[in-house]
Amino acid sequence: MAHTTRITEVLRNRNFFMLWIGQIVSALGDRFHQMAIMGIILKSRGNVGEGLSRITFWSILPFFLFSLFSGALSDRWSRKGILIGSDLARAALVCAIPWVVGNSNSLNVVYPFLFAIGIFTCLFSPAKFSIIPGIVDDGHLLAANSLVTTSALLSVLAGTVAGSVVFDKMGFSASIYIDAFTYLFSAGTVWMIRVKKSEPLGIKQDTTLFSDVKAGMKYVCHNGQLKILIGFGALFWFVGVSFYIMVSEFTVKIWGFTTLTPLGALFTLMGAGLLAGSILFGKYGNLVKRSILYTGSLVIMALGVTTFSFLCSYTAAFGVIFLIGVAGGVFLSPINADIHRIVPDKFRGKTFASKDVIVNAATVSPILALGKLTTLVSVRTLLLCLGAGILLAGIFVAWASDRLNTITAK
Repeated sequence: MAHTTRITEVLRNRNFFMLWIGQIVSALGDRFHQMAIMGIILKSRGNVGEGLSRITFWSILPFFLFSLFSGALSDRWSRKGILIGSDLARAALVCAIPWVVGNSNSLNVVYPFLFAIGIFTCLFSPAKFSIIPGIVDDGHLLAANSLVTTSALLSVLAGTVAGSVVFDKMGFSASIYIDAFTYLFSAGTVWMIRVKKSEPLGIKQDTTLFSDVKAGMKYVCHNGQLKILIGFGALFWFVGVSFYIMVSEFTVKIWGFTTLTPLGALFTLMGAGLLAGSILFGKYGNLVKRSILYTGSLVIMALGVTTFSFLCSYTAAFGVIFLIGVAGGVFLSPINADIHRIVPDKFRGKTFASKDVIVNAATVSPILALGKLTTLVSVRTLLLCLGAGILLAGIFVAWASDRLNTITAK
C-alpha cells in the first residue's frame, strides 16, 4: 500500500547522511571553477551564452564518450573506492587550472582540464547512484533518490551565486582552490560510509569489460519502462541546459548586468524550487500516478519558461523561476528512484551509465549550436521556442508515462 516517507527518516541514516552532505558540498564547489571561467569571459566582453555553451560542452562530453565503461566498472569494482579516487583526482586537476591560465593568454588551454575533470565525474556518477541501495532501506529509496538528485542540483545552482560572489570579490584563484577543497571534503565523507549490503567483489574472471557493456545495453533495450525513464531524463537535461544558457544570456542582453552575482541569485532561487519539488515528491510521490506527475510538471515548466520570456523586471523573475524549479524537481525526482525499483543490483551501474550516455548525447549534440544561436537570434524568441517545444513534448510524455503507473513503492 502506498505511504508517505518523512525526509527526516532518511537523514537519520548516518551512512546516507554522509553521502548526501558530501555531495552537497562537492556539487556546490563544482560551480566555482566554471563560474570563474565564465567571469573571465564576461570581463573580456565575450558572448556569455556562447562561452557558457563551450564550458558545458567540454564538461559533459566525457559522459557521452565513456559512461558505458564507467558503469560497467562500478558493477565490478568497489563503488566506495571509485567515489574516493574520483574526488581526489578532480581535486588535483582543479588545482592545476590557475597555473595553466596564468601561463597562457587564451582560455582554450582550460578546456582539456574541464574534459579530464569530466572523465572522473563520469566515473563518479554511476557509482554514486548504484551505492544508494546498499546504504538505505528499500522503503526509503524514493526519498533518498529525491534528496540526492535535487539537493545536488540545488547545490549546483546555489554554487552559481556563491561562485559568482567569490569571483567578484576574491578573484579567479580563490574560486579554484575552494572547489578543490570541496572535492577533498567529499572524499572524506565517502570514506566514512559503511556499506551495509554487498559491494562488487572485484573484476569477474569469466567476463570482459566489453561484454559487461554489451549486457548492460541489451538489458536497457529490452525494458520498455526503463527506456521511457531514460528518455525523460534526456528531455529534462536538454531543457535544463538550454534554459540555463538562455537565462545567462538574458541577464546580459535584456537586463544589462555586467557581474555574475545577479545571475547566481536567479539560479539559487530555481535551486530552492528544485529542492521544494523534491521534498514534495519524496513525501507524497507514492500517492499520485506517475502519468499525472510527469505530464503536469512538464506543462508547468512550459508555462513558466514562456512567461519568463516576456519579463522586463529582474525582481519579477524571482517567482517565475522558483515555480519552474518546483516543477523541475517533481519531474526529475521519480526517475532514478524508479530505475532502482525495476533494475537488479548487478545491472544498476551499467543502467545508470547507459542513462548518462543517452542523457548527455541529448545535451552535447545541440549545445554548441545553441550557444551560436544566442549570437544570431533574440534571446526572448529562443525562450518562447523552448517553452513551445516543452509543451509539445508534453504530448509524448502524457502518452509514455501511462506505462509507468504500475511502478509502486515496495
